[in-house]
Amino acid sequence: MWKFVKTTLFGGLGILLPLLLFVILIKEFVELLIGLATPIADLLPPKLIESVPETEILAVLLIVAASLILGVLSMVPVARKAGEAFERGILSKVPVYLPLKGLLQALLGSDQAEKFQPAFVSNDDGCMEPCYIVEDVGRPRVLVLVPWTPASFAGSLKLIPRERVHPIDLTFDEFSLAIGHFGVGLHSMLPDELPESKQLS
Repeated sequence: MWKFVKTTLFGGLGILLPLLLFVILIKEFVELLIGLATPIADLLPPKLIESVPETEILAVLLIVAASLILGVLSMVPVARKAGEAFERGILSKVPVYLPLKGLLQALLGSDQAEKFQPAFVSNDDGCMEPCYIVEDVGRPRVLVLVPWTPASFAGSLKLIPRERVHPIDLTFDEFSLAIGHFGVGLHSMLPDELPESKQLS
């Protein structure tokens, strides 16, 4: 009897806890969307804001609309140059702006993404550690982030000799998802050996 209770209890917890964590993550994501949309909503007439009763729907609509408008403006040469000047002169001086921009570009699979490239670091004992290439400016050492699983966006920053850094052909979301799952599935995505051509030049 006790064995049956123990088996069903732990089996049920194995289903319930991931579901609860998923619900909490969705709730946190919705609150983040509302927080991001609030400065946009403050710029609009109150009557327009009140016409959408659901705050969550309004937040999504505002972020999508603002993204579309900025995307269209970025195609206009004058507006693009003004935006680049504003970014260089002001936004790039904000400590978290450039790494956050690089992270979001990698997460969204942008063609402009240059940072957080998935890679492996080879160690002297023959083992390899998954990492993200944070910055490579052509010097003998490359700045990498070695993540702490399951927190795939947190970890240790290290300057590693470039011959020990091996970029891999995985998308950012595939790589980070596998790290977030304690590495489950990562091994099957990789070749048996990392060829020499995959070393940074």
